[in-house]
Formats: sequence, structure tokens, C-alpha cells
Amino acid sequence: MAVHRLVTSTAANLLIPVSGLLVSPFLSRELGPEGRGLYAALTLPIVICGWLGTFGLQDALTFHIRQGRLSRRDAARVSLVAALPLGLVAVLLLGVLGFLVFDRAEVDRQQFLVLALLAPLHILANLAIGALTGASDIGGVNLMKVVPAVLRTILLVIACVTVDLSALWAAALFLTATASGVLVGLPRLRRRAGAPGRAGPAELAEPANHSEPADRSEPADRAELVDRAELAGRAEPIPVRSLIRYSLTCLPGVLAATSSARLDQVIGLPLLGARELGFYAVAVSVAELPTVVATAARTVLMGGAGGDDHESVLRVARVAVPVAALGCAVLAASAGLLVPRFFGAAFAPATLPTVILCAATVVFTCVQIFSALLLVNDKAARSSVALVVGSVTGVLLLVVLAPQGAVGAALASLIGYAVAAGIAARSVRRLPAVPSLRAVTVPYAADLRHLHAWLRRWWRARRAGPPEAGDAAQAQSAGTGGGVR
Repeated sequence: MAVHRLVTSTAANLLIPVSGLLVSPFLSRELGPEGRGLYAALTLPIVICGWLGTFGLQDALTFHIRQGRLSRRDAARVSLVAALPLGLVAVLLLGVLGFLVFDRAEVDRQQFLVLALLAPLHILANLAIGALTGASDIGGVNLMKVVPAVLRTILLVIACVTVDLSALWAAALFLTATASGVLVGLPRLRRRAGAPGRAGPAELAEPANHSEPADRSEPADRAELVDRAELAGRAEPIPVRSLIRYSLTCLPGVLAATSSARLDQVIGLPLLGARELGFYAVAVSVAELPTVVATAARTVLMGGAGGDDHESVLRVARVAVPVAALGCAVLAASAGLLVPRFFGAAFAPATLPTVILCAATVVFTCVQIFSALLLVNDKAARSSVALVVGSVTGVLLLVVLAPQGAVGAALASLIGYAVAAGIAARSVRRLPAVPSLRAVTVPYAADLRHLHAWLRRWWRARRAGPPEAGDAAQAQSAGTGGGVR
């Protein structure tokens, strides 16, 4: 079932870059290269601050819920309480950034400072995603990504077609739609474990087996017991100190991972100029499509349910890397036709950066998998070291290669990811749970057979359609002992 969650999570994550790919041609033709670069400069710092502004608390919530040390409802309370101070810090940091990046454009600076007020909502959304991940509620995580992506696509496409859209209003629509995930995630997070409409962690892992008692020693199941104890009036105290310690341990890695992923576009305006930043932003929107596999694999690895055996977890990692590599190869081969056709002839210079970033995406997938394996094995410090060194390398190279424009920025990203992957790989090899790097990067023949068998079962179930009323009633009668509802 781990592979099933990888597939569903990948499909949900795919909507985010697909949304960007659908919207980007409209925005590119509407705004032009310089306007497209300004749009990226207005939006990306706030999106990044939504990740960075959690200061590691997102991963801390995931870890503590997974270990059964924090209930879902307590995680929702922690998220709501922490979002206010973290949001204020984020707004202040964005204010300073606005004066540094937009130092020559007073109007653009004022626009950015207004948009920065939406940063606390983005932080709250990411905290909720972290809590749902720890609870193995992959469906909830998927909803928090799908709903904003669909809403964002609809609003921006309609605006591009019907009105004379400016970079400011395009950014406002983008950021508001992204924050809408809060309306989906928090109510789901506050729902008690096992409530109607959501399968419990063990139920998500595999079909119920009523002939054997459930093993309540798994972390995800302990988290469910914490919820039940709370409802029974024996609420567990919130482990505030432990949350803070784990957050601070993860913080360097969070800062580094965030800067590696998008910092080049944040500081790209003064270094590259609006035109080259526009080319680079278009290249990113194409090359980031396969990153959905890395994001989905990280979600599954970080929030593995109790029913997943060790081999299932490693299989997720092994399948993710070649799938991402295949997607990147297809995109790189078609970039020469894809980029000018979809974004217009003016964006033809974005072709080479797209090819380079496709290679970087494969390495990024390895970084995400290695980092997740280190985090779930309580090696957050080692993950942080790898990400920090890789990030510093990428930023320094961006400054050095800035005269090469979008191509230089793409090369800086590729090398930065490679450094982070190399350092993380050394730490992963030392984990007792990982026999070798081969075991988490390259699929075995048995993995391919397992995936093929799962796809065949899925296809047969789709062709068979929904069960008849009589069959459904019989299944419900047989499953009164605690099956999936």
C-alpha cells in the first residue's frame, strides 16, 4: 500500500506544476519576459517564506505525530497558536527583503510589502500539511494541494483572458489561491482519528485483517490512541520542549532546502535582471514537473503508516528516482519544441536552462529521499548539514555565474543539488535500516513485478466498477469489526 500512496500523492502533487504549466503560457504572453520576471519576484519570496517561516516546526509536527507523542487536535492547536508569532517574523523578514530586492522601484516595493501580509496564511497551511503527513492522512495532504492548485488555475486563466492583467494582480490571485488550503486542512486535522470520512493510519496501510488482533505498537497507531485518550478526558500534555528542540535541529536544513529550491529566483532580480529571471522562471516551471515524484516520496516516507513493512518503505524510494529520471529525460528531449510553442518565441532562450534544470531535478529527487530517510531515523542534524552545504554552494555559484544569465543560474542549482546529494548519501549509508544506496535509488526486478501487479489490480478494479448494492451490504456486514469506512 505504500506504493499506492506514492501514486496517489504523486498525482495530487502533479497538479501543482501542471497548474503552473497551464497558467504560465497565459502569464508569459500577457506580461512579457520582464513582467514575468517581476511576477516571480513578487510571489516566490512569500511562497518560500511560507516554508521557511515554519522554522522547522512543520517537520517537528510530522515526527511527533508519527511517534504518537502528539494528537491531531493538539497539532491543530499548536499550528494556530504558532502561526501568529511565526507570521509576524515572516512579515518583518519580507519587509527587509523588499527594501533590498526592490531598491530601485518604489512602486514594486510597495506592491511587494502589501502582498507580504499573506505570508502567515502560507505558514499555517504548511504547518497543517506537516501535521497531516505525520498522521498518515495522505488524502488530507493531497486535498490541501489540489484545491489551491485548481482554484489558482481557474482564477489566473480567466483573469488573463478577460482583463489587462498586471504583475501585481496576478501575484495577488496566485497567493490568495495558494492560502486557500487552510480552509481544507485545519477542519480535517481537527477531526478525530478514525472518524467517518477518514481511514485511520493502520487502515490506510493495508486492508483490515479481522482474524488477528491489531498491533498497537506502531507509531501511527499510538498517535490514534493519543487522540482517543484526549477524547476520554485524559489529554496528553503537549511536548512543547521536544517540539522546539526538534524544530531547531531541523531549522538549518529547512533554511538550506528552501534556499536551494527557490532562493535563486528571489535574489535573481538584482543579479540576473528581470528579463533573464523571466527566462529562468519559465525554465523552472517546465523542469519542476517531475519534482512531484520527489515531493510525494518524501510525504510517504515521512508519514509511513504502521502497516508498512521496512521493505515497502525502501521500495517507495527505489521507485521514485527512476520515475523522476524518466520524466526529466522526456522533458529535456522535447524542451526545444515545448518552450517556444507554449510560451512564445520570445522565451526561446529558456530552452537550455530547461535542459540543465531537468538534470538538476533528478539530483533533487535523490536529495529529498535521502533527507526524508535521515529525518525519520532521527538524524535531522545530518540532513541539515547536507542541505546547508549544498545551499551555500548553490548561492555562491549563482553570484559567480550571474553574468551567464539564466544558464548560469541553472548550472548553480545543478551543482548545489549534487553537493547536497553527495553529503546526504554518505549519512544514509551509515543508517542501520538502509543496507546500501542501491537499496534506495535503483529498483529491483521484484519491485517492477510488484508495481506491475498493483497496476493490474487497480485496472481490474476500475473496469469492474462500483460493487452492487447486495455485495456492498454483504461487505459492510462482514466488516463490522473495524474495516475501512
